[in-house]
Amino acid sequence: MTTHTGDITPLELSCPDCDAGIGQAHDDRCGVARCLATGLQRLGHRSCRCPRDVWTGRWPGEGECAEFGWMLGPDLPDLNRLLATATWDPATRRWTRPDIITTTTDGRGGVQR
Repeated sequence: MTTHTGDITPLELSCPDCDAGIGQAHDDRCGVARCLATGLQRLGHRSCRCPRDVWTGRWPGEGECAEFGWMLGPDLPDLNRLLATATWDPATRRWTRPDIITTTTDGRGGVQR
């Protein structure tokens, strides 16, 4: 494992489920692998024709949680919030944060990015 920076957990040299190394494709029966079309678990997606997901050294969505500030504590990403709130972008193969609607003191709404 390598040293971590900030709220991101250390890299795992291999997938905890299928033992794929960093940069290697997950096994077809791996429960960690994501469908690159939906961002959800690929397991059981036999009809999906998207390319196979590769192990990055981190649990899927961990990087986005740290980027968005969605952490429950040090090294503990809020993956439930990510799945409930963010949108999967198949073109970039990552979760995107929705715009945050804010209300000013005068009652006018605004969008914070």
